[in-house]
Amino acid sequence: MSLENSPIDAVDVEGFFSLVEKNIGVSLDASKAYLIQSRLSNVVSKHGFAGHTPLLRFLITNPVGDIHWQAFEAMTTNETSFFRDIHPFEILKTTIFTDLIQKRKDARELNIWSAASSTGQEPYSIAILLREYFPELAGWKIRILATDISEQALEKASLGIYNQTEIQRGLSEAQIQRHFIKLPGGHYEINADLRSMVQFKQMNLIHDWPLMPKFDLILMRNVLIYFNQLTKAKIVKRLHSQLLDASSYLILGSSESILFDQAYRIVQLDRVSYYQKR
Repeated sequence: MSLENSPIDAVDVEGFFSLVEKNIGVSLDASKAYLIQSRLSNVVSKHGFAGHTPLLRFLITNPVGDIHWQAFEAMTTNETSFFRDIHPFEILKTTIFTDLIQKRKDARELNIWSAASSTGQEPYSIAILLREYFPELAGWKIRILATDISEQALEKASLGIYNQTEIQRGLSEAQIQRHFIKLPGGHYEINADLRSMVQFKQMNLIHDWPLMPKFDLILMRNVLIYFNQLTKAKIVKRLHSQLLDASSYLILGSSESILFDQAYRIVQLDRVSYYQKR
């Protein structure tokens, strides 16, 4: 049996998962132990560990450093695509942005936060939506803040360069031609106008949040499902304070709910739920 496939002691799994939860909030139990083999292999080979067990024991017995953060990031899920789960984007187009444009017509300003933006497809999808369907926003101050815990994901996002498989997930051929430049080697680069609308920043949701503007729209989709109930409640409370006013919007993932927090009112529209301050 190779070292790479050797069983990992349950105590090492528990110790590592405890570190993950303490440092990035992601709550994992023994049923997710199999993820260690697949997601930490690059960290094992990059730093010359003899296998996964020596890596875990190094992480558990040493102060948190660069190797720890590489391991923590490897355990996060960065699945994304352009216009992922299309229904929220349809509601943005038909309802939410129409309402916000009316409410903010005097200020002529929109602040949007894409939390857990991964490699950038979500914030760029928002930028595309605004450019394609809301020409009346010309001259407005539009700021899209995109944050993620993974510096590697953010580096790719800030470049705005995607391969053919990535570019075809969620975008029509017409959208690709309008908003991307084809590069040698089959890659595509998002145009400078859209890229300038988005600011990418590294952010750990369970640590102190940086000073940010109040937002008209926050998207935090498919994030809360990875946190325990206490951490989830703390983040939801913080989100409430980041919404500009009662006409601002919070959109979560389709399988997520914050009905436990009475500071919000929930609105169900077609297949999408969104939240606003009471």
